[in-house]
Amino acid sequence: MALTLLAIDASARAIQLPTYAFRCLQPLNRCDKNFSGCLAWSSAKILLHQRRRFIRPRREYVPHYTTPRTMASAPVPFTDPENPKIKRWDDIGLLLIHDFITEDEEAAMIAAFHAVDPRLDGKRRISQHFGYHFDYTTFGASETSFTPVPSYITDFFPRLPVQDYLPDQFTAQYYPPGAGIPPHVDTHSMFGEALYSLSYGSAVPMVFRMSDANDARKMRLPRRSLQSSVSESKMEGASGTNTEAAATAPDRQMTMTVQSKPEEPSPENPSWELVLPPRSLLLMTGPARYGYTHGIKSRKTDIINGEMVHRQGRYSITMRTVRRGDEIGCNCVFPGVCDARIREEQSRPAAAERMDPLEK
Repeated sequence: MALTLLAIDASARAIQLPTYAFRCLQPLNRCDKNFSGCLAWSSAKILLHQRRRFIRPRREYVPHYTTPRTMASAPVPFTDPENPKIKRWDDIGLLLIHDFITEDEEAAMIAAFHAVDPRLDGKRRISQHFGYHFDYTTFGASETSFTPVPSYITDFFPRLPVQDYLPDQFTAQYYPPGAGIPPHVDTHSMFGEALYSLSYGSAVPMVFRMSDANDARKMRLPRRSLQSSVSESKMEGASGTNTEAAATAPDRQMTMTVQSKPEEPSPENPSWELVLPPRSLLLMTGPARYGYTHGIKSRKTDIINGEMVHRQGRYSITMRTVRRGDEIGCNCVFPGVCDARIREEQSRPAAAERMDPLEK
């Protein structure tokens, strides 16, 4: 009789406080064999199980790719009549060349990349620098660190769209599936106008958006990742190769990052995606180079031509032309995200303090 009342009390407490239910059911657990047919004991166990289900309801799995994406339609490109593989957005200075390199060249470039650094665990982004290394203290190029440019890069120089000047600073990177690039505007003053991105391996959509006042504000915030970037640059070997954790290390692109958190499209300047196919070459000039942010969202799948596609490992080579001496500077029409204008703004208060009071 006492055990029956204890079981009933346990069933009541199981509805209210699970902690008490566990304590009350402990003596019955020791007598489970003798009282397995007890109605009160069975009801107490059932009620406790229902209480557990009430406290911890099962979460419904919702695939991330079913979440609506607020993306504007990509501008319609102009197709070159002489070469249908060339797509142009002349109003913003954007050009995309499909099949810029052959499949054999792609395979050779991937093999050469991993011949330098064979590490490939699917979790880390690997960077290799050729030509003048990027200087994380000036956001320009180093004057002392230089790695010879491999032939698999120089071989396609004659095919580059801009022949007036050629790139001399190269960053080859491997991105594991799901890795992305924060939206950013590349440094204006330290590099020439033509900015190339050669993609090979897996296709990926690149997100473009015209910069706004919010980007200008963030460009003027202290760069929290500068010190860590400088310390990382010191760890680079003579080959210009380094490896970083995709989840924790700062972005190793030669850029001035304008956003440290996941981007939320601005109603005034909506984002739009441009798919970069394997073996394609992207050229950014004019507004696309100086005024638009570009980046890649971190996700495992993409919607390409209406179908969900799982990302694979992707490689890219970012190519720039270094400016030296009097060439350093910028007079673009996007002062909000221009590093040269920001330095001018930041130097004005210091210059005013050094002036003679009578000259102010």
